[in-house]
Amino acid sequence: MLILSRKIGESIVIQVGNRKIKLVMVEQDNGSIKIGFEAPKDIKIYREEVYEEIVKQNKAALESNVNRLGKIKTSIPKLVKKDKKQNT
Repeated sequence: MLILSRKIGESIVIQVGNRKIKLVMVEQDNGSIKIGFEAPKDIKIYREEVYEEIVKQNKAALESNVNRLGKIKTSIPKLVKKDKKQNT
């Protein structure tokens, strides 16, 4: 982990490829620090607890879709067999 000290008004720049995210120290009050972010609009910036909840919900949705696909997979042979009986 990199640890940097910054004063109010100072900033940190993170560059990935040709893209930059600038973090600006805006305010410090009672042990809390306000940080401003400047980044391209397509880069999403989340508080960690919000990000973890998004990941959790995405995993649950994926598992739900996998379960539904499994049910469809087992239903298709039965439907095909039933359809063949009705057509004869």
